[in-house]
Amino acid sequence: MIEGAVRLNRVGLERHKTWSAVALAIAVFLPAILWTQWNNAVSGETELAPGTVMTLTAIGTPETGSIGQVTLTIPDDGGGWGTATGENRQSSVVLVQGSIWLEATAVAGVGDFSVLFDRQSRDLGNADPPMFTTGKTPYTSPTGLTGYRGTLTGERYGGNLYVLGDGEIAAVVVARAPLGRLDGEAMTIERILATLEVS
Repeated sequence: MIEGAVRLNRVGLERHKTWSAVALAIAVFLPAILWTQWNNAVSGETELAPGTVMTLTAIGTPETGSIGQVTLTIPDDGGGWGTATGENRQSSVVLVQGSIWLEATAVAGVGDFSVLFDRQSRDLGNADPPMFTTGKTPYTSPTGLTGYRGTLTGERYGGNLYVLGDGEIAAVVVARAPLGRLDGEAMTIERILATLEVS
């Protein structure tokens, strides 16, 4: 009898602790199971209606004390855009349309757009999979934001990197698509850039 009690104690099934152990297991694993099921049930993208305004908040380091906003709008004639579920919309957003993937990020406290462009280029080169930036050239958006544009090349994807802004507030835009597809979608990207504003 004592031997049997010892065995039960070893596996945590004491008479008075069984229900608390079961309750604890349910409390720990049930939320994870429900989240997994929910995540599998919902689409990976949320559709955005034409005219939807996306507002991104840029907060600089405490030293700069810089705060600003970047806004972009889904064009009225550019339906089919969605946003990737679960992305942080406070400072960045990922937009998807067909094979195009576009990420916009708001950055505050920028002292030099050229330095920010170079840093973003390095980050993309160290990403997995890496994308390499070539052809850094001055660029002005249709809304008058100035900065730089470069061409991105990867193993399976190509794209463009834009660092644009005004004052100390910048918008970093990375647009990519499967190799050979982005050229045909250049006007689609330009429609988004035509709505880009910082304040």
